[in-house]
Amino acid sequence: MLTTERWLRFTMAMVVAAASVYVVYLLRFVLITLALAAMLAYALLPIVELVIRLPVVGRSVPRLGAVSLVFALIALALVTTWHFAATTISDQAQRFGQNLGLYRDWLNTVLAQARTFLDQGLPTDLRRTVVPALGQSSSLLASGLEHVARTTLEWLSHTVEVVLIPILAFYFLVDLPVLKAELLGFVPVAARRPILEAASRLDRILAAYVRGQLILMAISGVVVWLGLSLIGVRLALLLGIVAGVTRAIPIIGPVLGALPIVGVVLIQSVDAAGAVLILFVALQLIETKVILPQVIGHHLQLHAATIIVALLIGNALFGLIGMFLAPPAAAFLRDLLGLFEHPTAGPRSAGSTAT
Repeated sequence: MLTTERWLRFTMAMVVAAASVYVVYLLRFVLITLALAAMLAYALLPIVELVIRLPVVGRSVPRLGAVSLVFALIALALVTTWHFAATTISDQAQRFGQNLGLYRDWLNTVLAQARTFLDQGLPTDLRRTVVPALGQSSSLLASGLEHVARTTLEWLSHTVEVVLIPILAFYFLVDLPVLKAELLGFVPVAARRPILEAASRLDRILAAYVRGQLILMAISGVVVWLGLSLIGVRLALLLGIVAGVTRAIPIIGPVLGALPIVGVVLIQSVDAAGAVLILFVALQLIETKVILPQVIGHHLQLHAATIIVALLIGNALFGLIGMFLAPPAAAFLRDLLGLFEHPTAGPRSAGSTAT
């Protein structure tokens, strides 16, 4: 039996944990802004370091100049891309919006045909279970997508936080050495070693995850766009963007992107939909077996079930953006717990790599 002192400690621990969760919930928009700014800085850090090492009149480029140059080049690239692609994206988005009713009617027709087939082909007892479950699953899918969109738009509506992301990333990149030393000054000397070890693990996880996901997003978007264009699918550029954006979510992202794309193509042509499905399967195999181990390595190895639970929690808190941030947070929590259990052990490498 637990003594009164142990019960008191347990109660206090639960109160502290509940208070911590509540504080995190209140500060969720601030925390997600800092996380996204840090991830943007991680994504740009290799480019900044490369520019710094470039010899200019026999000297290296100052860090402020290198960061400013990188941001200027990115802004130029975005403006140039938007200039050439804006008209096409706008036209395809407008056409998609005009055909949205057609897509909805087609989906309702497919579901109705599935219910009719099940009514005719299944035994009565099994039909009473399967048919209602099919209707509930479609309702759950619609409500889940609505929740993702609502929570994502809720965060995006915070204009100040969105604008602060590139600004904070700029300062993180410029003053990174100073920030490290300054933050370390707040840590007691006795606690600096474990804090530095935890920070080192977080650095490896974030660097591998952010750069890996950006590479996978770019590959997915470009390959799907080119593949759909070669197959002759309408709305190829818009659907390629959808494939690239949804690829940011590990495990379920490729499926979330493939299902609507194959559905839209299926309305245009059954043969084209089959070719697109083969394209997605081949792309997923190449990413999983070839690209993913190279760009992420062993730093983000989590079991698929753990990733799915983390995605559900991230979706409940922050929507689509939370789902993007959830896997590295789970990986860091795993390594942090391992650090307390085995202070001298290196990063764990068990489990399956997030895909």
